[in-house]
Amino acid sequence: MAISPNYINESKYLLHVRPAQLDALWKEGWRHFGTHFYRYSWASYDDVLCMVVPLRVSLESYKHNKRFKKILSKNKHFKTTVSLISLKEEHHVLFDKHKQKFTHTIPQDIYVFLSRQPDKIPNPTYQINVYDTENNKLIASSFFDVGSEAISSVYGMYDPEYHNYSLGIYTMLMEIEYAKSKQKKYYYHGYSYDFPSMYDYKKRFPNIEAYDWRSWQEPKNIFMKPLPKRIYHIVKLSDWHLDHYQETEIRPPGEFIHCSYAQQVARSANKYFSDQESVLVLHIAPERVHSLIKDEYAPDGLLFPHIYGYIPKMAVFRMTLISKNENGSFEFDETIDNDLYE
Repeated sequence: MAISPNYINESKYLLHVRPAQLDALWKEGWRHFGTHFYRYSWASYDDVLCMVVPLRVSLESYKHNKRFKKILSKNKHFKTTVSLISLKEEHHVLFDKHKQKFTHTIPQDIYVFLSRQPDKIPNPTYQINVYDTENNKLIASSFFDVGSEAISSVYGMYDPEYHNYSLGIYTMLMEIEYAKSKQKKYYYHGYSYDFPSMYDYKKRFPNIEAYDWRSWQEPKNIFMKPLPKRIYHIVKLSDWHLDHYQETEIRPPGEFIHCSYAQQVARSANKYFSDQESVLVLHIAPERVHSLIKDEYAPDGLLFPHIYGYIPKMAVFRMTLISKNENGSFEFDETIDNDLYE
């Protein structure tokens, strides 16, 4: 798996951005809401650390798949327009309806995503509007930026009463149609994560490319399945505050870092930490470890994973505290990560 070891978390405020500058920013994983431009390579999703993967669609020889053609056909009776952004009261009403789908971090208004002068600052933003002419109402809108060689989606919203029409996808397809009509090379449609999430619909577009924070490449090189078998490192609670565990690179002393597979964690804890009442188990994604991981035999003949080097903090996607049971033994749920790795 081509995963960058670098931790990226950057932001800046730009008042004016030219089309060519937008292209350069998008190529390096930048996005923006209003004048706030940002990019970050790692995030927490459902309490699991994951890599953020920017996505784009290559428009050369792009063709809609069967599912997208059906969505286009299903919405052809609606009136769809493309223009320079011009926010009206109907957009604010639609936003208030759409934000009901948020369960946390509910945005106050549409200006969380757009500047107060989105037709000028930081660059001219365009809009797609979808109208139900029979009921005389705006039912969907999306906003996008136009660069020299690409366009990038900023935000989309739709009336929940029309959820059967897949309007979120429909406005994205209309953005692609606009980009093709202007002979653009790419359509940047946001990001996903390196494991299953609510953003997986973005992975289902034809001709997509993914950014591993080094280069743009085929998604299969990043969204690898199946993922390697996860491994675990046990830490004394009294050691967790030490520098070699608190730095971005975990480097406990020794020739190598002792680890276990899921079915070996309880055995290792009971054998080597019998004097402890509780220990911390670090869940490690081996595809995010860039040091040598080698299976080696223990004196009892069992194979254990050993890391020769260090563990990037970003490779620890979960931590579990386990304590001795009433019989004075440690237990560990061997299936705890199966939902993520299978």
